[in-house]
Amino acid sequence: MHIEVIVFIIFLFWIFVLQNRINRLEKAVYGSEAVKAEEKAEISKEIEREGISEEKKEKPPAAPKRLYKDETVETAQDSLAAYFSQEHLKDTVSQQPSESFGFMTWLANYFTGGNLLVRIGGVVLFFGLAFLVKYAAEHSIISMKMRLWGIAFVAVALIVTGWRLREREGAYGQVLQGLGVAILYLVIYAASKFYGLLTLESAFVLMFAVVIIASLLAVVEDALPLALFASAGGFLVPILTSSGDGSHVILFSYYAFLNLGIFIVAWFRSWRVLNLIGFLFTFVIATVWGVLRYRADMFGTTEPFLLLFFMMYLTISILFTMKYPYRPKHFVDSTLVFGLPLIAFPLQLHLVDSFAYGEAYSAMALGALYAGLYMVLKKKERMKLLAQSFLVLSVIFFTIAVPYIFEADVSAVLWSIEGTAVIWLSLKQNRALARYFGIFLLLVSALIYPADAVIDGIDMAEYLGFLIIIAGLMVAAWLLDGHRKVLHPLMQNFVYLFLLLSLGLWFIATPAQLEYFGNDAYLFSLVAAALISIVIIRFANWRLLTESLQIVLPLGIVLFYLSKGAGAPIYDIHPFMAYGFWSFIGLVGVVYLLLFLYDKVWRHTRALHVLTLWFMVSVLTFEAHYHIATDQTAKSILMVSWAIVPLLFAIGILVLSRYLGRYKSSYEYTGLAAIFIFLLLWEIVAFGVPADFMQSAYLPLANPIDMMQVAVLAAILFWIYKQRSVRSSSTIRLMYGIVILLGWMLVTVVFARYVHISQGIAYTLSALWQSGYFQTGISVLWSVAAIVAMLLSKRYADRTLWLAGFGVLILVVLKLFLVELAHSGTIERIISFLVVGVLLLLIGYFVPMPPSENKLKSEHDHHDEG
Repeated sequence: MHIEVIVFIIFLFWIFVLQNRINRLEKAVYGSEAVKAEEKAEISKEIEREGISEEKKEKPPAAPKRLYKDETVETAQDSLAAYFSQEHLKDTVSQQPSESFGFMTWLANYFTGGNLLVRIGGVVLFFGLAFLVKYAAEHSIISMKMRLWGIAFVAVALIVTGWRLREREGAYGQVLQGLGVAILYLVIYAASKFYGLLTLESAFVLMFAVVIIASLLAVVEDALPLALFASAGGFLVPILTSSGDGSHVILFSYYAFLNLGIFIVAWFRSWRVLNLIGFLFTFVIATVWGVLRYRADMFGTTEPFLLLFFMMYLTISILFTMKYPYRPKHFVDSTLVFGLPLIAFPLQLHLVDSFAYGEAYSAMALGALYAGLYMVLKKKERMKLLAQSFLVLSVIFFTIAVPYIFEADVSAVLWSIEGTAVIWLSLKQNRALARYFGIFLLLVSALIYPADAVIDGIDMAEYLGFLIIIAGLMVAAWLLDGHRKVLHPLMQNFVYLFLLLSLGLWFIATPAQLEYFGNDAYLFSLVAAALISIVIIRFANWRLLTESLQIVLPLGIVLFYLSKGAGAPIYDIHPFMAYGFWSFIGLVGVVYLLLFLYDKVWRHTRALHVLTLWFMVSVLTFEAHYHIATDQTAKSILMVSWAIVPLLFAIGILVLSRYLGRYKSSYEYTGLAAIFIFLLLWEIVAFGVPADFMQSAYLPLANPIDMMQVAVLAAILFWIYKQRSVRSSSTIRLMYGIVILLGWMLVTVVFARYVHISQGIAYTLSALWQSGYFQTGISVLWSVAAIVAMLLSKRYADRTLWLAGFGVLILVVLKLFLVELAHSGTIERIISFLVVGVLLLLIGYFVPMPPSENKLKSEHDHHDEG
């Protein structure tokens, strides 16, 4: 795992969100000030309209006391502080455009404001002198000491002249002084580095003196241009005069003195652009040098400078907030506060990468440093936002230290704990950014840990790590779900994401600990998860988790059949193989326990009752078929094995439906509807199966296949009868018609089976159709069936039933002329014609066509009138 990548992803993430937060706070303040200005203008206009005299108006407040030449304290200092302390934690505020003041703004103002010619001339003169020094070093014209003394004299003259002209417009004198200071930097640096005219100690003393002079001049004159020109010039000296060699100690010592001057100025003046210039020059040069030239043996002469620069600019960032007049915009110099560790920490990692745990110690030291600063600064009103920024950085560096101390899997576990804790604290304090960081840590831990832990198998130690991360995800989901009102709509989706991740990690880790149960380990894991969830709900009263448990049954069904169907056709599986029976019992048991506990909470309770019924019927049906198929080869018995369990369940529900309570209709109508559809399809398929069980002793309707088919039709008739009060009469008629049609077909099939056994004819449609014995028998059977139907139509005055019987008789007559007439010489055909003819005569005499329903109704009404 690339620890550095994760480290800097975390770091950049926080820098980005914290920078945005500070920008929003600045806009909030400007928005409030704009609103206040508008309110004052409206009040003024109202006063004028009402004619209030100027004498009675309130005396305007006294002008604020000037602290510096270009900065004043707000007159409403305390009220603004109170406003900020109340409002700075809000996530959404009215936004107004805010002014920006950075290096690029200052640069534009430098060349567009004040005395333009002097400013441009000063820059050109400085570069010319720098090039002159370099040229003089390469071409000996006069002695080097004299050259340098001459340049130094020019620098002093510029400083003195600038001091005398310090009051002139356009910062004329300040530019001259800055140019002189920069030239002095140039002279001292060249004399010590290139020519050896000054010892290192002497150069440092002189450099320190120049720093003190430049800093004092800038502070006394309150001259930002002077400070900027002097500092920028000083930093440019080693760049302009560089020859590619030289000691890094001299370079960084020189930069240390320049930064000391910036530090002294920062103690008296909060000039953000000066701090930024020093910061950029120092760390950009340090970074370039560190990448190109640093070696491990230079650690002792490099690390002290990095620490020194870091502490200087850390202190400057604190001074900026402490010294600047009390305005929310300037509470935190975010670029310096967050940019400093963002640049300095990678440099530190580069320096200590050859030391054992060097990165970890560095990260922990920074975390402790920022934590200590938070403890010191948090009690001061104006420093609260800065203290909170330091707290955030402390958390970040302690987080970064984890992967440098522990392996990736342990780091992920610790991050999950930290992420959960951060989410909890952020919700308690209503801090959105901290909440995002906690969510980010949890996601990272949930993604990293499984990839690292499953490489060599999941032992008990790794499984404990999985449980910790799962617990963290569950707790985080519970916390976020309980605070939905303060969450952005998009952030609310993390509640469901955390639940899904916890379930996924559970199924990655737990089955590996239950390998003894083979493929059933996944279902046992699901049952265990459901039971643990019941305990969690008992103490946490978590409604979302309660509703989520509705997925246990569908997921359990999928897992059950996936564990049983591998390597075998679906019709040949053995559900109770291995530990299948206990996994089946466990799933059904936990589902009914959940249905009992959350009957009034779940929205899909009825559907789950029905689905549980279908699952039990399907599993027991497969199991029954497996055992019967093991001992029997008769096709009729194998066919019967598919209908035994569904029929028993159907009969049991029909008989015991009064004990099903409020779910009576769900079981009796919806649940049985699917079972009877299956049985109807089974009935039709069973028509093609011969009665091959004990063929020599075959008795129609007295063998397993016939009895099962009759029982199925009887059960369906009983089910239709019980639904007569909830179904329309047309639907009931249609359902009865389907069953009667199947009954008529069953009579024909039973006779065909008898012919197959007694006459030795193959049980195929073509063979039976060619049999005269079969043709005569079905003619008589169909005629008898038609007579029965027509007699029943007279009994119940049902014209439809009579028409059905009459239709069967027409079919028989057509068969006689199309089939039997072709073989009229055989005794079977003669008998067919004679019997059918007699039956038709009897039908015509005893059961004429009944009148229509409208005629029966009119006759009934006429009889009532009479």
